[in-house]
Amino acid sequence: MIERQGRILSIANGEATIRIDMPTACARCGLSTCAGRAGSVSLSAPPGARPGDAVTLALPEAALLRGALLVYLLPAAATLVGAIALAFAGDSAAVAGAACGLGLGLIIVRLLGRRVRQIPHIFVSHPLGDSR
Repeated sequence: MIERQGRILSIANGEATIRIDMPTACARCGLSTCAGRAGSVSLSAPPGARPGDAVTLALPEAALLRGALLVYLLPAAATLVGAIALAFAGDSAAVAGAACGLGLGLIIVRLLGRRVRQIPHIFVSHPLGDSR
């Protein structure tokens, strides 16, 4: 489980806007572009939560791995399939096939990403109770 600490900024319509603090290692390193920054995300508000409350966000490693495979491997595989499928027709056709395969792979990633976004993968825990 990958965990990050955050603080609830606001709650509206059952959705909590949570500011996520970057790990202290990022701030100490200074080499990363995220050093010293904090991001925010909107998730379902845990029961009993109020603005200003500290929360813990948890993401299973399996969900991170699936997301990385979807975003990186699928377009790369589609590019190769497109190039190989049209390689018999010459180099220009192979390049066109690779471009079409990449485009199709990116479209599939976009469509699957919308579907996956509806399934909660990040768990928000609050000191007063736990929520998904």
